Parts: sequence; structure tokens; C-alpha cells
Amino acid sequence: KPIGYLPTDDPSMADLVLLNTCSVRDKAEHKMMSALGRYARLKEYNDELLLGVGGCVASQEGERLLRKAPYLDLVFGPDNIAQLPDLVFAARQKNERVAITEFLKRDEYEWIPLEHQSSGQVSAMLTVMKGCNKFCSFCIVPFTRGREVSKPSSLVVQETKTLVESGVKEVMLLGQNVNSYGRDRRGEPKFPELLAMVNDVPGLERIRFTTSHPWDCTDDLIRAFDGRLGKLCEYFHLPVQSGSDTMLKKMRRGYTLESYLHQVEKLRGACPEISMSTDIIVGFPGETESQFEETINLLETVRFDRIFSFAYSERPNTAASRLTDDIAPVVKAERLQRVQALQAKITAEAMAPYKGKVVQVLVEGPSKHAFSPDGSWNGLQLTGRTRTNFVVNFAAGGSSGLVGQLLDVKITKAMQNSFYGELMET
Repeated sequence: KPIGYLPTDDPSMADLVLLNTCSVRDKAEHKMMSALGRYARLKEYNDELLLGVGGCVASQEGERLLRKAPYLDLVFGPDNIAQLPDLVFAARQKNERVAITEFLKRDEYEWIPLEHQSSGQVSAMLTVMKGCNKFCSFCIVPFTRGREVSKPSSLVVQETKTLVESGVKEVMLLGQNVNSYGRDRRGEPKFPELLAMVNDVPGLERIRFTTSHPWDCTDDLIRAFDGRLGKLCEYFHLPVQSGSDTMLKKMRRGYTLESYLHQVEKLRGACPEISMSTDIIVGFPGETESQFEETINLLETVRFDRIFSFAYSERPNTAASRLTDDIAPVVKAERLQRVQALQAKITAEAMAPYKGKVVQVLVEGPSKHAFSPDGSWNGLQLTGRTRTNFVVNFAAGGSSGLVGQLLDVKITKAMQNSFYGELMET
């Protein structure tokens, strides 16, 4: 419900500052505390300022955050966003410091309606479920987001239509474990069926989704990439975490390297042009050099187009937090550097054949090179993505009226993480 606030880009003008937080890695938590300290100084000049923390760190810490930060006014978990107006009222009118972080039962969970937007965005994220039931030993998500709750499919379709009506051409369906969608609701479609329902929405051009768990990567989901869903992009993010069966077992991932590689084989069989990415954790407790080398071998075998790689960091309440974090930071850093250096080489080799090809690009807006030093538009470049999720920058000919269009662009140069191209004549 409305509570009378309007957004501002200037924190010094704000009467309410809310930090949305992530706690998957400890670095994000440290950044939140640092930012909170900076905003707290604004209270010296504005007695009306309220500071709040939401999201996963709020869920993880609860009332402890109020003790850690005496200048903090309210703490609310992901399940309690709908209660935010009441929390702000209590903090404002009753001068109360409040913390509410309990999980709601599935039948009590309240999905906040998606309103018609006119932000001009071309691509939008759409949450279709929350929570995770897997309890991987390193992961804090089940403790900060709770059990899996799927949004009703009818609401997903309606919200997709709302986004399309506001100009969105591409939706990214989101969930902590998105391909287990529907398993918590009797009578609801499973994720492949939901993809088909979203694919039928008129005016929508592209569909993506994240994040997946190999445990729930079914044959039905793999078959969705065989061309039957024309709007489903040829891109799949499938986190593997490690190339060692010993590590996978300690991580409680529920699959072996062999079964993961079989899924990759089936995906590429269904869609030879599919682009794949993954997550990698190095330095998990007990990881030997030979087990790390198995991850290196995995990268060389699968040859992902890109990866997201991290050094292990202990998270509270997880099963892994009861293990001895026995890998020295310098060793973690060295292993992470080796993984990233190898992947940079693999990515460059994957991008090289694109030179000279014509690809379809959904234009998202001006690239970071399209602005003058004063921030004004100078018409140099637009940016967009291929269906395989590569970024493409190209000369716009001084026109910004191409945003939202699907255009053919000839790739002329491969950069480190993106392409440069030329707009083809229409």
C-alpha cells in the first residue's frame, strides 16, 4: 500500500533509506555494513531519516542487526516486504526500532502485485518462485529465503502480459532453484510447462531463466530447447560448483560429474548452438590439489562460454560451517586465478568464430560509450544481447529510436567480454 514516499537519487534528500541485501557471500554482507555506516552519517543532518535493511542479511541476522547498528531503525526479511508500510509507520510514528524476519507458510505467502510500468526497460526480471529445498552444504539460501514457494502460473502469465504492455520484450524468469517450479503446488504446471505458457504471451520476444540446479534439470526441460519454444533463448546457466565427485558429495549437490556431463551432452544434442555458463567454487574445505585439478579438467572438457567463479567463504548455519576451513586464503586466491585465467582463454576461443557473423540483437539502450563526460547522449553506440546472451555494442548512427527492436548486427571485433559490430541495412 502507498505510504507517501517518492524516490530520489540523492541520499542526502531522503527521509527513508532501505538497503536490499544478499548474504550468499560474506563480501556482500561486509559491503552492506559499510554502506549502512555511510548512510548513518546523514542522520546528523536529518532527524527524520529512517534506515532499514531488508533481504537475506536481514533474514540471517534479525534483531542482532539492531544491536550491531544502533542507528538502524527497521529490519525486514524477504517474506515480510508486504509488512513494510506498517514497519515504517511504527518506526516513524511510534519511534520503535523493529525487526521482523519470520518465514511465512506457503498458503500465507503474499506475492506483491506487479504494477504497469513505464520505465522504458526492454528486458525485465520476473520472480516465479522463492526459496530452496536443496540445502547444499555451502549455501545459506534455505536459511535466508526459506522453503520453495511457487507463484501461481496464472499470475506469472498475467505479470508477463503487464510487462509486455509496458514495452518489455524479454523476461528473465527468476528463482533460487527455478527449474523446481510447481513441485510445491498440486495442480500447477511444472517449469517446462510454465515456459510454454509464457512463450504464448503475444508481443514477448525472448525468454531466459535462472538459476537452475542440475538435480532438477529434467529431460522435459532439456527438450524445451529443441526449437519448440521459439522465444526461449539458446542459453543455459547450470551451476556445477566442482569437477570432483568427492567435493560434490561434501557440497551435498546430489549428482556426480558423470551425470552432470550427461546433462550437458543432452542439452547440446537438443540445441547444438546453446551457450552454457556455470558457477565454480574453489577452496572448499578439504579440497586437495588433485581435486582442484579435476575442476580444471572439467572446464577444459565442457568449455563453458563463461563462468562465475568464487573462493569459498563460510556462511553461518550451513553444514559446511561445521567443517574446518583448512584452505589457506593464498591458496584459494591462486586457485581462483588459475580458474579465471583458463576460462578467459576458453571464452576468447568461443567468441572468435563470431567475427564476420550476423547475429540478432535485442537493443537494450545506449552503451556506456554512448555518453559524453557530462552524462548527455552523444549517439555513438547502442548495446544489446544476442540470444546466446553475449553483449554486442554497435554504432547507432545518432539514433536512439532503435531501443527495443530486434536488429541484425555483423560482428566485427571480439572484446574481452563483449562484441563490437556494425548495424546491417534494413
